Amino acid sequence: MYEYLNTIAKEYLTKELQRNFFKKFDLKNLFRRCEKEIDILYERNLLFVVEYLYKFKKENKNVKYHFRGTINNLLLLYVLDISYVNPLEYNLPYELFNDKTINVDIINEPSILFVNYLNRQADNFKIVYGFFEKEDLKEVNELLENHYLLLPCSCLDNNMLLRFNDLDILETIDDYRSYKNKYMTIRIDEKNKIRCDNRCLDNVFTNDFEKDIAKILKPKTIDDYIKIKSIAHSTDVWNNNQNKLVKEKKINLNNLIATREDILEYLLNHKIERKIALEIVAFISLGKKKKEPNKWDEYVKVMKEHNCDDMFIDIFSKILFIFGRGQAISECLYVLDKDNYCI
Repeated sequence: MYEYLNTIAKEYLTKELQRNFFKKFDLKNLFRRCEKEIDILYERNLLFVVEYLYKFKKENKNVKYHFRGTINNLLLLYVLDISYVNPLEYNLPYELFNDKTINVDIINEPSILFVNYLNRQADNFKIVYGFFEKEDLKEVNELLENHYLLLPCSCLDNNMLLRFNDLDILETIDDYRSYKNKYMTIRIDEKNKIRCDNRCLDNVFTNDFEKDIAKILKPKTIDDYIKIKSIAHSTDVWNNNQNKLVKEKKINLNNLIATREDILEYLLNHKIERKIALEIVAFISLGKKKKEPNKWDEYVKVMKEHNCDDMFIDIFSKILFIFGRGQAISECLYVLDKDNYCI
């Protein structure tokens, strides 16, 4: 249903890639990587949103974006100057990109400006705001208050109950969740400035859990901060897992597993074929061991054949969910930017 929008976006962004790429790089293999990323975004119906983010930034020079999720792994966004995360610098392979939607924070401008910009593309699609009719869903509504559905006009469901809200945005009367798997979703939010006059990486830790881990691990480099920020967002990566090993001094910050990229690098360092290594990372990152024990046994056999340490295999087995490295990098780079502070 998004073929038309994405086909136009593919043609446009391919030309912009050619125009921008060689200002930053001159390696053909990197150009081919960006072309592959365009294809992936096209297949997932996300490419036209990238196009609009790019065009919006061209019109509003003061705007910066802060992306959430593994979309930070895409070199294309860095080449187009809509992401400040350079995937090459932090070893972020595009193969780990698995976002089903785009989560983006607007920096320096209110997010409604971009929403209004999308509204002006009304000939192509309608913007539907995530809305819940029942009062007992208020808590969930607040959680999804910045989520939107982008509905192609040609595919608008006549049975969908819609109305315009006070911001002249179409909102669903029905439960938002009943549509989000069928239509394109995007989360648009704002990134707040940091209220501090001292630029310091410690400001990346925003809750007690992160700060407690930092006290134990004592980060020094940006890579250390990235690891701690990533651990705190994951499930059973620290608690009930590596926290005990750190306490027993069996692992430390250097070899601690904090991200999907850490797992991939470990497997590749043990000479596991890249395709198989990526499969194992995808399996571990979503905690599929209990659902597919036989598949896990197959992967354990592969790891043992390549002399992976039993301790690390055990670490992998306990993980229920693990973040990608890119989002934590984005958070760290945000706090290092002096323009993002206010007194």
